Amino acid sequence: MSQTDDPIPRAAPEPDLSLASWRDADRLFRALRKDVVPIDQPFTLVSQLQRSGGTLLNTLLDGHPQLHSHPYELFIGHPTKHDWPALDLEAGADAWLEELGEGWLATLFAGGYRKATVGAEEYPSLPFTVVPSFVERLFRVLCAEHPPRTQREAIGHYLTAFFNAWVDCQGLREPGKLWVTGFGPRLAWGDSRRRFAADFPDGRLIVSHRDPRAWYASASRHELRYSDLDTALPLWRQGAEEILSAKAENPDSVFVLAYESLVGDPEATMRALAAWLGIDWHPLLLQPTFNRMPTFANSSYGLPSGTGIRTDSLDRWRTVLDAEVVARIGAETLDLDAAVHAIADVAPVPAAR
Repeated sequence: MSQTDDPIPRAAPEPDLSLASWRDADRLFRALRKDVVPIDQPFTLVSQLQRSGGTLLNTLLDGHPQLHSHPYELFIGHPTKHDWPALDLEAGADAWLEELGEGWLATLFAGGYRKATVGAEEYPSLPFTVVPSFVERLFRVLCAEHPPRTQREAIGHYLTAFFNAWVDCQGLREPGKLWVTGFGPRLAWGDSRRRFAADFPDGRLIVSHRDPRAWYASASRHELRYSDLDTALPLWRQGAEEILSAKAENPDSVFVLAYESLVGDPEATMRALAAWLGIDWHPLLLQPTFNRMPTFANSSYGLPSGTGIRTDSLDRWRTVLDAEVVARIGAETLDLDAAVHAIADVAPVPAAR
C-alpha cells in the first residue's frame, strides 16, 4: 500500500522550535559586539527604603529617550544588594562578574518581566530579552580589550554588557543620552552612598519619602517581618535619617520627593525632576513602563484593574490600620516625617496630608 492509500491518520511532524544552530546565536552575539553602544554616562541612582515608590519612579523613567534605564532592581551590590560594590581591581573579570552579576537575569529571561508581590502569579509578564550568557561574555570581552583602571570603569563595562545584551532594548541607539538610571533600595545608605559618590562624583541621587502610616500599611503586607512594629518603625526612621544626611552632605546632587506627590500630582513632580536632571519633558514620564511597554503597579494589595499610576495607595492606611497602630506610628515617626518634608524638593500635595 502506498502512503497515499494509508488509512491510518498520521500526525504532522512538529516544527523544530530550537535555534537552527549555535552558529545563529554566535552570529547574533557578534553583531551586537560589532556595534556595541558604550554606556558611560553618569549615574542617577534611585534609592530609599523599600515600599516608598522606587519601583514606580524607575518605571516612569523607563523609556525616556535621554536615559539608559536599568529595568529592574539593581543587584550589583556586594555582599548584599544593599551594599554599593567595592571591587578588588586586581581580581580580574571573573571575580568582578561574580560580584556585579545579577542573579535574577536568568529567571526573567526564562519567564518574562513581572514586578509584583501579592498575587504575582496573576500578573501578566512582558518579554525580557537580556541574554544572560551574552552579558557575561561581552563583559569579559570588554575587560580584556579595555582593562578597567577604576571601579567606575568596571561598572561601566558591566552596564555596557547588560544593555547591549538586551536584544530588543528600546532606545538603546537613540542619540543624546545624558544619564544611566537604576533603582536599588537602601543602596545609597551610609558608606554605600559614599562609595557611590566616589565612583560617580558627577552622579545624582533621587529619594522618595513616604508617609510612615501608608508605608507601614504596604510594608507589613509585603514582608511578614515588617508587620512587627518594633522591627518596622526603626527601619523607617533610619530611612528618613538617611535622606536627611544625604541632602545635608550634597544638597545639589540629591533630589527628595514625597511619594504622595509622585502619586497624587505626577505631572508636577516629574516635570520638576526632569528639569533637575536637565532632560526634556516627555509623556513617557507619566506612564509606568518596562521597555516602553505599560506595566501594572507593584502593589502589596493585589492586581489593579489596569496599568498606570495607582492612587488608592495614598489613603489605604486609614482603613487597614487600627487606631492603636496609627497612634503609635504617629508618636514614633511624625517628627522625622515633618523634617524630611521640610527639605524636600517636591513636598506632598496638600490633600495627601
